[in-house]
Amino acid sequence: MSAKKFCVLGQGISYSLSPVLHSAIFEFFGEDCEYGVADVPPENLYETVKKLIGEYDGFNVTKPYKESVARILGASGPINTVRCADCAATSTDAEGFLCDYIEAFGEPKGDILLLGAGGAAKSVAEALSNSRGVLNVYVFNRTYENAQKLEGGKVKAVRDLPNKFYSVINCTSAGLNGEQSAPAELDFGKAQYAYDLIYSPPETPFLAKASAAGLKTRNGMGMLIWQAIAAHEFWRKRKFDLQAKRELAEYVKKKLAEGK
Repeated sequence: MSAKKFCVLGQGISYSLSPVLHSAIFEFFGEDCEYGVADVPPENLYETVKKLIGEYDGFNVTKPYKESVARILGASGPINTVRCADCAATSTDAEGFLCDYIEAFGEPKGDILLLGAGGAAKSVAEALSNSRGVLNVYVFNRTYENAQKLEGGKVKAVRDLPNKFYSVINCTSAGLNGEQSAPAELDFGKAQYAYDLIYSPPETPFLAKASAAGLKTRNGMGMLIWQAIAAHEFWRKRKFDLQAKRELAEYVKKKLAEGK
């Protein structure tokens, strides 16, 4: 039997950790699978998606195509995981974030400040809204109207930074190149936790500032791993038990550290 085929689809993603990450998961289960990178320009996206659906077992979707691929497949976007056998698509970002947040800080609770209002912030807001914790989520974005698009349930947009919150989550892309990744006027006050979805560099200026203020911090590497585990659950149409997922997460972290 030939090896099953998977890949990550995006543009400008030569740096992607997905091949190492997903190959480690297949290795953990003792499976013979191929995982590659489909780095394609926008003009080739439609034909590439159709080719992957016909020839692959599944694929992941990353920037900038999470919304575009969803439209091609007639799915509600953004999506990051596709199962080719039945053309099913989903996003595992929200689940990946919530699993890692709970592993790091426990169940979300209290007042939570969310920085940013893009696709990543939307996933985080969804995850927090669906969590069991008693909490309020305040979304701050330089463009208030964009923050309003995330409102609903436990989530509310704010025009000004609140002066009191229990934890703060950075969902902006600022900080990737070492620049300031949080509003300069942000005061951590008596906050306990700071989470940054960015995983490279491992400590952004945002996390450095939070750590200096005495907060417990976490970068986005764990989210990356947990959302990948959730993708495998979607591909296999079954859930893994929590202890198995924790063992799997540790195995993947080890492989990423080895660069294999």
